[in-house]
Amino acid sequence: MKFGNDSSVTVENNGENQGMITGANYGSMTQNQYGLGYSDTKALCLDIVHDEIAKYRAEALIEAQRRSEELFESIVRKLDDKKMTDAQALAEFRNPAMQFDYFEAQKAYMKAGTPELAEMLSDILVERISESSRSLLQIALGEAIRVAPKLIPAQMATLALIFNIRYSHTPQVDHYDRLVFYLKGAILPIFKMGVSQNYSEFQHLYFAGCCQQQTFGKDLIEWFKESYSGVFMQGFMPEEVPKDSNNIGLDTLYPCLFTTCTYDSNKIQIDAFNKADLLVKIKEMSILPEHSELLQKTFKDNLLPNDKAKELVEKLVPEMKEVFEYWNNSVIKNCILSSVGIVIAAEYSKKVNTYIYDLKMWI
Repeated sequence: MKFGNDSSVTVENNGENQGMITGANYGSMTQNQYGLGYSDTKALCLDIVHDEIAKYRAEALIEAQRRSEELFESIVRKLDDKKMTDAQALAEFRNPAMQFDYFEAQKAYMKAGTPELAEMLSDILVERISESSRSLLQIALGEAIRVAPKLIPAQMATLALIFNIRYSHTPQVDHYDRLVFYLKGAILPIFKMGVSQNYSEFQHLYFAGCCQQQTFGKDLIEWFKESYSGVFMQGFMPEEVPKDSNNIGLDTLYPCLFTTCTYDSNKIQIDAFNKADLLVKIKEMSILPEHSELLQKTFKDNLLPNDKAKELVEKLVPEMKEVFEYWNNSVIKNCILSSVGIVIAAEYSKKVNTYIYDLKMWI
């Protein structure tokens, strides 16, 4: 491009399409290669953002109100299912602590809005309304309302799995069919919901105060053997039954404490679900200390080895193999639940396996 004093402008193009444009009109041309200036652009963007946020604020308010009403209706419905009168519920709502707990739940659901969280919060709130006295359970329920929204479903399922294996025991598991019913009804449904796989999810559970990590943990089969010992007995022949200091067999002294072995019908075993059940029977029968110690030792020593017990469970319920692998190779076996973790675990469990859990048994 050439600018001459003769008021002419010449533009040359030496590229593929060569040519020349010559103008005789004197003047100047200004070109802004960058569009609007910074101040103008900022002002324009702020106007656009302000308008959009105002629109979204209105939409968010409508959605928040909808979620609030949804949570409230869920609570009312569950209170009605529990046969709680309006007077009972309103009496608790006069308590400022109850009001704060409700507002926390309301705020959390308005923020998240997931169906799973609504179900969890409404269940905990119903329990909270029922616990009118100032107790550890009431405090734990209030804290669970604050913590539950910080967890993802997989973490809740993980807490529930720990709870059902380490803390909650199904009574009357005295034969393999009942063991199968328990595993398929209480354990597998929770595991299949999807449990935590990443260590970061466990770290977050520790941070949220749901559980702690202990140094050592038990393999899954050890928990089953401890909780449901009666179905994991090797049994012994009548002549193999331990004898007391007078050389009298325990089965002779206490025939009602022995039954046919579940594992081997040709043998006999002590008739008790677990150690706790045996201790109750010993106390009810006023058994002598010498015999009590011998019975307890015999009961413990007669348990199947871990490998055989695990093989038995996997034969009865093949799907349990995956649960064993997960538990034994994960930090889950080192986790112990806090009171808050127990509340969340029990409420989540009820939703999945429909079992009934009385929180006062643990808190």
